[in-house]
Amino acid sequence: APFHGLLGFSEVLAEERHTLDDSSVQNIADYLCENAKSTYNLLESLLTWAMAEGGRFVYHPINFELKQSSKIVCDVLKSLALNKKIDLIDRIPDGVKVNADINMITSVLQNLVSNALKFTPTDQQGQVILTAEAEDELVRISVQDTGLGMTEEQMQNLFKPNLTVSVKGTDNEKGAGLGLVLCKRFVDLNHGQIYVDSKEGQGTTFSVLLPKATNEHQALALAEPAGALKEKN
Repeated sequence: APFHGLLGFSEVLAEERHTLDDSSVQNIADYLCENAKSTYNLLESLLTWAMAEGGRFVYHPINFELKQSSKIVCDVLKSLALNKKIDLIDRIPDGVKVNADINMITSVLQNLVSNALKFTPTDQQGQVILTAEAEDELVRISVQDTGLGMTEEQMQNLFKPNLTVSVKGTDNEKGAGLGLVLCKRFVDLNHGQIYVDSKEGQGTTFSVLLPKATNEHQALALAEPAGALKEKN
């Protein structure tokens, strides 16, 4: 479907440029740019999902501090939060460690925070808050927002790979509907659980349960560079 727009408007630009004024050319260029970006994101999500479903991801669990993942995610998405005037708050405490694949978990957090920002209204003192706490042998990670919330039907279909269901964000952001499917797949691969609590107009909280760090492997310290993601013995 996205290619219909790309092909149609690019054809107009290529064959009818002489009939268009500068304003029309700019409008078409803006549309093509936005549509190309959303189509790229769709393709990237499809490829990632296909790789996950085909067992192409290798699970490399290590002990690491959740703060390392949350810092990466908040650094990446802080500009989006600033643009929408939303407070992005990282309340994950230092020293909370899990035994999981750091790349997969960072991807999960980035998807959840990105969604929270997407569905939180602009200029309404919105907040997206990350927290984490230990519960017996598990660690609970929560991403809470003050956004639009969801209906029961929407919650029931969240983790199903249905490309026809995609709700626009509060700033008309587009999505492919595969982000949460990938989150569920990655959490499952890490022997965890993911679930959602939401009400229309009252915001949403996603919770992820992951295994606590074990004593069998040395933990990845927060101070180490983000690139040092290999397992230590």
